[in-house]
Amino acid sequence: MNKTLLASVLLSALFSSTTFAAEELSTENSAYTPSEPLVLEPVVATPENGLSPIEDEVPKFDDTMHYFVGLTGGMADMSFSLVHATSSSDKVSPSSPDASGFAGADIGFYTAGGNGRIYYSYQKMSGESEFENKKIADTDVTLHLLSADYIFLADKSINPFVGAHVGYMIAETTSEQYGSYKQSNPVLGIQAGVAWRISDHFTTEIGARHTASQRKEQTDWAGSKGEEIVYPNTQSDLKSITTFYMSANYRF
Repeated sequence: MNKTLLASVLLSALFSSTTFAAEELSTENSAYTPSEPLVLEPVVATPENGLSPIEDEVPKFDDTMHYFVGLTGGMADMSFSLVHATSSSDKVSPSSPDASGFAGADIGFYTAGGNGRIYYSYQKMSGESEFENKKIADTDVTLHLLSADYIFLADKSINPFVGAHVGYMIAETTSEQYGSYKQSNPVLGIQAGVAWRISDHFTTEIGARHTASQRKEQTDWAGSKGEEIVYPNTQSDLKSITTFYMSANYRF
């Protein structure tokens, strides 16, 4: 009898403990009731939160015209012919001048938006003609060019460009043996290259330019009258100039 009573008391206490734990767990679960689902939203960078947007920091042209000046230099290759004859059968033909350095300056303006530019170029170069490994003549050339370029990707930092130019050439050839001669005539040409805008004001570029002489008749240095050739006779002709250059420009 006592054992039965004791077992009943233990079962009653165990049942009461289990019921209390279940009620407590149910109360805790009912306390967490999320009002709305969790949604992740992107953080927008604004001056108020101290964040700056990540973007391509490329200096951009505005909608106004800008002037610029620049310095240029590189290598010049002349297509030049020189013939000296002491008789109809005795002729000397020195080689074209080897490629040599040149220097120049540019001044002009960029159009609104930066898609084009027009500029004047002054270039100075010289070359030596040789015969049998001996210098036989010097040729000094001055170019006055008016160029127009179309610029691709004007809103980017790398800008390919193509263009054309017209101008005037003055070339003077001097030889201790044959004397001297000056050739002056209009020129036409094309150019292409790639510019890199370092900042709003500074630009550097590399390119190539081909300039062709528009000379129609070749004139003897001296002596010829009509169809009669007077010896000694010297003829020269600067046909074209190809330059490979680098420039540094400052845009106002």
